[in-house]
Amino acid sequence: MSHILFGDKLPRFLGFDKGPITMIGGRATPHQGQIYRSGGRTTTFCASFRMVADLSEDTLHTNMAGGPSDRRFSKWYVSDMSNWLTGKYKSVSAVEGTRLPFP
Repeated sequence: MSHILFGDKLPRFLGFDKGPITMIGGRATPHQGQIYRSGGRTTTFCASFRMVADLSEDTLHTNMAGGPSDRRFSKWYVSDMSNWLTGKYKSVSAVEGTRLPFP
């Protein structure tokens, strides 16, 4: 994972870039991942946010590739990376007494 602005331009010890990370899949698979050249540089994409929902309950199971912050010096920068790589999900539940405004 290369930082969108500083990718491969700063020393690795600063922690902007992570990896290398093996991605599974291709353009036509459920686990999509692709590496290609664009604008003179190597570019990749893959599913960065995953969500699983059982519609019979008020709980979502989620994980995010990096974490909730894109700020390198935030404690939340890449805080969820190991969960994303191993397929471990966090549970998010609805607050008791709240409902979506649908009939």
